[in-house]
Amino acid sequence: KDRVTWTMDGLDGRFVRRWTNIGRELVTSLGSKYGDRVEVAIKNDTREGYRNIMVYAKSFADVHVGETLVYVNSLDNLAVAINQGSFSKAYNIQTGTNWIISIRKAPRVVYE
Repeated sequence: KDRVTWTMDGLDGRFVRRWTNIGRELVTSLGSKYGDRVEVAIKNDTREGYRNIMVYAKSFADVHVGETLVYVNSLDNLAVAINQGSFSKAYNIQTGTNWIISIRKAPRVVYE
């Protein structure tokens, strides 16, 4: 298994972080650990609304202000956020069963 796909479950607080119901163990099953980079893709039905490489961080202190991250929330599920920003507003990402998030280990890029 190289990818985890689930729905965007909810949001949290004034910074409007996007929560999923993807448990920490599913990301671990991809071989990802804290500090690794993961590719996050978010779709609304068939329209891709977001795709980027993020750090799988232990805390917001692991990334710079304004940087995106994937972290484990207080429910032991994954969430995506912008450090001291609103992920939801920045990328117009909502919640519900038609919003699907996929996470996989970021592909390794080799520059020659």
